[in-house]
Amino acid sequence: MSIQILTGLIIGTSMSFVMSGVITSVNTGLNDGFLLRWMKAWSIAWALATPLAVLIGPIARKLATNIIGNSKHK
Repeated sequence: MSIQILTGLIIGTSMSFVMSGVITSVNTGLNDGFLLRWMKAWSIAWALATPLAVLIGPIARKLATNIIGNSKHK
């Protein structure tokens, strides 16, 4: 598995997990059924976030390198 794919998996999984939990708790509260609602939201968020993180990661790295102008990170 390439570092690009693994990095995308880690970023997509962790960000979708945290953000779906926060948004679910803000929208519906921490009451009965929260965990089920969160896991449902996370499954949808993960399916979108992980492939996007894999695809956008290299583009973001190039953009950041161009902004910084540091040739050793290319």
